Amino acid sequence: MIHLTSFLTGCLALLSPTLASPLETRGPPKKAVTYLGTQGPILSSGAVAKGLVYTSGTVPSLNGTIVVGGIKNETRQVIENIGLILEEAGTSWKYVLKTTVFLANMSDYTAMNEVYRDLLPNPKPARSAIQVGKLPGNFLIEIEAIAAIPEI
Repeated sequence: MIHLTSFLTGCLALLSPTLASPLETRGPPKKAVTYLGTQGPILSSGAVAKGLVYTSGTVPSLNGTIVVGGIKNETRQVIENIGLILEEAGTSWKYVLKTTVFLANMSDYTAMNEVYRDLLPNPKPARSAIQVGKLPGNFLIEIEAIAAIPEI
């Protein structure tokens, strides 16, 4: 009769080279997260981790000032600002997987959606849109995005 301890010891002896080899071929550990600095005064940033880019809530600023002209102008500027962050990370809107749109007023949804539809490539990323009580800075929109970094 085989003892359980002997059986388990034998199994571990057989598996140990298989379990150890992937660790040996990985090479030196890579930096897991890279934080992106702001692209000038756009008041936003992002982080890269494991092939994905996460942008923070990006606001409609140009040269450090919130753009004027309503929700369409603000939406356009936010999309351009996110594009700068994505470019810095080595990706683009083409690889965006998910966005979250924060609106100060849900009645702006239709106008925001027109700009969003016109500026973003197809297929559009998954999107959530929510109304928030108040956005800091009294702007009308803020968007965050998650994008893949394409393999070269």
